[in-house]
Amino acid sequence: MPRADPLGALIPVEFPILVKCLRDRRRALVGNSLGLAALIAWLGVTFPILRDSEAFSGFIEDLPPQLLAAFGIDPATYLTAAGFLFAYLYSLFGPLLVLIFVIGAATTEVTAEERDGLMDMLLSVPVSRTRVFVEKAGGVALASLALVGVLTAALLIADAVFGMGLAVTGILAAGLSLWLLGILFGAAALLAGAFTGRAASAGGAAGVLTVLAWFIEGFSDLYSWLEGPAAASPFTWYLDPNPLLGGWGAGHLRLLAASVVTAAAAALMFRRRDIAAERIVLPEKGAERRPSRTRVRRPRAAWLLSGVFGKTLWDRRRSIWAWGGGLAFLTLIMFATWPSFSQDTAALESLLTALPREVFAMFGVSNPESMATAAGFLSSRTYQSIGPLMVIIFAVRGVSTAMVREEHTGALDLLLANPAARRKVIAAKASAIAFSTVLVVLIPTLAALAGDAVWNTGLGGGNILAAGAGLCLLGLFFGGLATVFWAMAGSSFPAVRITAVASLAAFLLNGLGALTDGLAPVRVLSPFYWYFGDAPPLGKGFQPLYLLLLAGALAMTWAATRRFRRRDLAV
Repeated sequence: MPRADPLGALIPVEFPILVKCLRDRRRALVGNSLGLAALIAWLGVTFPILRDSEAFSGFIEDLPPQLLAAFGIDPATYLTAAGFLFAYLYSLFGPLLVLIFVIGAATTEVTAEERDGLMDMLLSVPVSRTRVFVEKAGGVALASLALVGVLTAALLIADAVFGMGLAVTGILAAGLSLWLLGILFGAAALLAGAFTGRAASAGGAAGVLTVLAWFIEGFSDLYSWLEGPAAASPFTWYLDPNPLLGGWGAGHLRLLAASVVTAAAAALMFRRRDIAAERIVLPEKGAERRPSRTRVRRPRAAWLLSGVFGKTLWDRRRSIWAWGGGLAFLTLIMFATWPSFSQDTAALESLLTALPREVFAMFGVSNPESMATAAGFLSSRTYQSIGPLMVIIFAVRGVSTAMVREEHTGALDLLLANPAARRKVIAAKASAIAFSTVLVVLIPTLAALAGDAVWNTGLGGGNILAAGAGLCLLGLFFGGLATVFWAMAGSSFPAVRITAVASLAAFLLNGLGALTDGLAPVRVLSPFYWYFGDAPPLGKGFQPLYLLLLAGALAMTWAATRRFRRRDLAV
């Protein structure tokens, strides 16, 4: 007996494309929602510690407001619940998670389906293109609304539990701002996809616009020439004023109007553009009058398409530049801001010793005093918080794309129908994922070497290269874990989500193990301990424990290869 579809019960059957879009997003929606809820719970526990610290209050007052603004911090309100949550939740982690979710969903719904040959099949049925586009865009908007709704509900609960004193209207206004920001850049991804027809181009264009808009708004207080463009940045409409304090404002209307105009332009372009299958089957207008010219255009780096390794790398070529470029941009920002922080290291040291160690442990910093050094400060984002998160996601996503999804769609079955040994196919795919991860880490490593030379931080090339090697091996370890989960249970098993939970548990084990005597003995089992240890990655060179990460990645890939040789495919 077939299972009842809860989405079908909530949405009328007259919108099947919309229901399909929401069904495809359900697992990602659950995972992201749990992550946001856990983040809010952690912020609720941390805020009272920071609020009651006199050293922290003095440190915030001493820092230049322009520098704090670059990190989304308003010194006038930072020590209030609204200012603290706005700085960490609504200026950093919230937009990061929501925008990744929305841009990924928008890219998948239109351009990825065209790439996979599904869009022409959908458009062959008697349904207008406008309806197809509207239902797909509506599905992305509703899925993102559900994600922001979970965040808002979790914050309402945290406000009551921790006594933050937030206004309900402010929480709702902040949630609406975050949702509108997400659908605006999601609409930008749809517009770029409707124009190019390529998933990587659509996601890359939306990602570049997001980073550019964030940079213009965040650094407009530091550079006067950015003040004019900052007025037109969507992040300015989103952040100024703080909706947690100001409630509803003109920024909501600007974000809504920009989203509607961008989505309408994308719908119009989608109606008039020939999809890839049509360009192959139908001749161009006037082609029958032109003499035939046979010319085969070879794609750049076509040699990559001659084998499994190259094809896997070819599929990730654009994402390598996007993810690596983002980490390089973050790295250069940290190097550029270090000179301002280093001017008053005494105040920074007093703050670090006054704050509870639990605050730093949750970011993987078990030795807070190191933050007063160049190595500790510069490691804090690229090598100890955001960087490991991005590299692990990239590596695990590579496993999801090259192995799990190909088995689910049947592409892997077609590949294995050729005279190629299973172990060689999996080894080639795993090698390509590993090589692409190396390239992603290499880009910010080169940026760090340039930053060290320009801002004279004194880190040295050896320490920078060693930190990059450790970061890369950490990503490969969890990529190997996802591979072995998939090889053991197949595409129906949530290998990626189990790996995400395992990585979060390992991260918490490392941080809490540095604070709790009961967890200290098992802390050494965490891969994050092998990478972080008790010193910043940029300040300790290559560590023998990094070899455990390498050995673990190789052992799990070997085990996955052996297991996959004997397992029936899902098809």
